[in-house]
Amino acid sequence: MFRGGDVVQLFLCPRCGATERHVSSDVEGYKEAFLLRGSPPPGHVGDWTFKQTTSTCPGCLSLLPAEVVIRDGRVYFKKDCARCGPSQALVSEDAAYYVRAYGYARAGTQPLQYVQEAKHGCPTDCGHCSDHEQHTCLPIVEITDHCNLECPVCIVDNQYSTHIDLDAFDRVIDNLVAREGQCESVALSGGEPTSHPQILELVRRASRPEIGRVVVITNGLRLGRDRAFAKALKASGAYVALQLDGFTADTHQAIRGRDLTEEKNAALAALRELQIPTQLIFVATLGINDHQIGQAVQLLFTEDHILSLNFQPMAYTGRGGGQFAHDAGNRLTIPGIIDRIAEQSGGALRKSDFSPLPCSHPQCVSLTYVLRMNDGTYLPFSRFVDFTRNGSLLRSSATLPASPEVHDALHDIIHDVFASESEVDRGDEILAALRRTLDVMFPDRALTPHEALRIGEAQAKSIFLHHYMDRHDFDLERLRKCCHHYATVDGRVMPACGFNMFHRGAAKGPDTAVPSWSVASPQGAGTASAKLKVLR
Repeated sequence: MFRGGDVVQLFLCPRCGATERHVSSDVEGYKEAFLLRGSPPPGHVGDWTFKQTTSTCPGCLSLLPAEVVIRDGRVYFKKDCARCGPSQALVSEDAAYYVRAYGYARAGTQPLQYVQEAKHGCPTDCGHCSDHEQHTCLPIVEITDHCNLECPVCIVDNQYSTHIDLDAFDRVIDNLVAREGQCESVALSGGEPTSHPQILELVRRASRPEIGRVVVITNGLRLGRDRAFAKALKASGAYVALQLDGFTADTHQAIRGRDLTEEKNAALAALRELQIPTQLIFVATLGINDHQIGQAVQLLFTEDHILSLNFQPMAYTGRGGGQFAHDAGNRLTIPGIIDRIAEQSGGALRKSDFSPLPCSHPQCVSLTYVLRMNDGTYLPFSRFVDFTRNGSLLRSSATLPASPEVHDALHDIIHDVFASESEVDRGDEILAALRRTLDVMFPDRALTPHEALRIGEAQAKSIFLHHYMDRHDFDLERLRKCCHHYATVDGRVMPACGFNMFHRGAAKGPDTAVPSWSVASPQGAGTASAKLKVLR
């Protein structure tokens, strides 16, 4: 791990406790040498070992070593379980992109509080423990395990047993604020959160000064058919993250279990009419809906109220892990989606416009921000920004907030573009758009935290690619740096992929046994009552 300017290797022995070894005092030099290991020598034939990590057996979920190999320009995990035998899985369709991503790695940020001390090692101490390397960027609260769909790709396994009660929800929000101080967003999920009978009250209770946005992750069925509810959600100030995995009956049937074309169009119409701030979530699956990725990008660019587009390569966990036919050696990964965006966006986006997200593990998320030009078109920041100097713009946020870091970065970018305006394509237009953005986002008055977050929403949009892990491509080093966490009613804050894979007991479907070290909980919104020590 990185700690300040040092590279440190951590060890945790159940008998002897935690120890560490200092590796280097030169983080950048260490990264440079590490990246060189990802280039097979000229003429090399066969597998080239890039590194080792810890993964899982796809059969029994045991933790086991994985060899990370480069083969024919792709990256694979090779594993061998004493109980289930050897296995391998595709991890990335583009080895060069995979290796380059490690150049974006940086030290994490600790929360104000941890839940518990590390005792047995990751992921057995999930909660999260003092060994976790990143605070919570995006907390997710599962408020129900009821749903009005039975999606073949669902990453959970809904039990139709629980709606979170108001007091338990208040405790979850209190705990988040205590650990983080400020939360840019809190996402309400499920199940289908709009099936909770008190969803609007939950939104109200989460809309606190310490929380910038309350986002309801929904399939949109209720929004499309219940106009009174849609208006009430608009009045609440909530944002909507709409599942939209395609535009035709066949893609809906394959991904969500039935034709949802009319219902999705009704939801989109309601969101457009009421101008509810919206993010789109597109679960991308090889050979099923990857040919419609460009349509989603076009929708982002043409609708003012749509702020962000989130592509999620299919993760084979929950119901999807048990029921959805798949090939672990041939799947869609982040660079594959980027390729399709470039191919299907008519030149609006290029592969070079996307960068790994530094705050999480660099293999977890890639993104691009696009600046609204004064003529209403959009241009990726990468066309005029050097992200090696302005990395603060790469954030786990749908929009750019009016923060001091963004203010300083915009000033630097304006200076750089002005100095080389004649050499930058559309340089004069970029300068005009950047100056407008700076004026709008940083007026001559103090902004409230909510204003600082929302004021930039009309200036730039984002496209995120977030690859959740499953039993095939699980990588322990990614889990340790996770910043997307489930906050549960028993006080835990669980890294998303660890919670889905191990603690739900649904990594292959409803019959999967949980690991012996799982901290069992019926659902994220469940009623587990374990009392965990909070570390200050």
